[in-house]
Amino acid sequence: MHALTLPLPSGDTWTRAEFEALPEDLPVRVSLVHGDLVVGPRRRPIHQRIARRLATRLEDAAPLTQQVDTDVDVLLDDDETEPVEIAPDIVVYSADHDPYERPIRAELVTLVVEVVSPSTKRKDRRAHPELYAEAGIRHFWRVETEQTAPAFAIYTYEIDDATGRYVATGVHHDRISVTSPFALDIELKPLHEH
Repeated sequence: MHALTLPLPSGDTWTRAEFEALPEDLPVRVSLVHGDLVVGPRRRPIHQRIARRLATRLEDAAPLTQQVDTDVDVLLDDDETEPVEIAPDIVVYSADHDPYERPIRAELVTLVVEVVSPSTKRKDRRAHPELYAEAGIRHFWRVETEQTAPAFAIYTYEIDDATGRYVATGVHHDRISVTSPFALDIELKPLHEH
C-alpha cells in the first residue's frame, strides 16, 4: 500500500488555483471546503450503481437546455481565502456550460443529488445541503441507500426564497414523480436492485 502524497498549500488554506492544479487521476476524491482540502471515502459499488442509474434517468428526462453528469466539480463559493468546490454525486446543469471545462459555477446548476453511504451520512444530510443552499442551487435531492431504516428513498428539497434554506418537497419510496425542476416519473426499485 502506498501513502498518498499531496503538495502543501502556499498559505494557511488552499486557493482555488492550487486545488485546480491537483492531478485529475488522484486515487481518492477530494473537495475544497472553506479553503480546507477534504479527502472523501472510496465508494461502494451499490453507491455507484444507484448514482449512474439515476443520472441516466435524469438525463433521459432533462430538457435540451440541461446536461447531467456524475462526480463533477461545482464551484459553490469563489471566496479568495476560503473557496468551496465540491463534486456532488449527480449534477444537472445548464447546457451553456462547456463540458470540457471545470468547475461548473453554482449559478449554472439546477439540481444536485447526493447518494448517502454509511461514511457520508453527516456530509450528505447536513453539511453539503447547507453549502448548496448558500450557493443558491435551487433543487437538492438526497438518496438514502440503506436496506434498513431509513428505507431506500429519494428526499426532494427546494430553496425557500424567504429563508434561503431548503424545504422538503417530498419523500419518494417506490416511484418518483415530480414536475420540478422538470417532469420525471420513474420506478425506484430498478435503481438499486441487483
